[in-house]
Amino acid sequence: MTMTLGIDTRKDILWPGIAAGLLSTAALAVCGRLHGKRATAPVSAVSHWVWPQEANQTAHPEPRHLLTGLAIHQLMSIGWAAGNALAVAVARRSMNHRDGQGHGRRIALAAATTLAAAAGDYIVVPKRFTPGFEYHLPVAHIVAVYLAFGAGLVLPFLMKRSAR
Repeated sequence: MTMTLGIDTRKDILWPGIAAGLLSTAALAVCGRLHGKRATAPVSAVSHWVWPQEANQTAHPEPRHLLTGLAIHQLMSIGWAAGNALAVAVARRSMNHRDGQGHGRRIALAAATTLAAAAGDYIVVPKRFTPGFEYHLPVAHIVAVYLAFGAGLVLPFLMKRSAR
């Protein structure tokens, strides 16, 4: 399926969103363990959107916390990938389809999308709708999670390029 801006839903939104969600979920789990927590604790943290009274109980998450956290995180990753795909499409159109700087531009826009996601998650939204990573991870580990997210936004395109 292709949109009027030349956005392919699967190639430009779903695959990067899934990759960003999976890489950042892996980073959450690794960082959780590095910080002496259960790997599932920071992954489950966003479940506080659904169960606000249980936000601090995700240190020992129940399956419903983990599944809810995974689902919300993956859906939000796909949503941010959609915003990134729109930014890439607009940039491509403004460059009159010249693609000499395509991969560099894509990486820069993924970095900008990642910064927007982090700012949205921790500056714009009310505390009730933060991802909740801060309940389980120090800032340096949260930064690593967002770096993994940004890498996931460009990974499918870099893999496609290396396959050529």
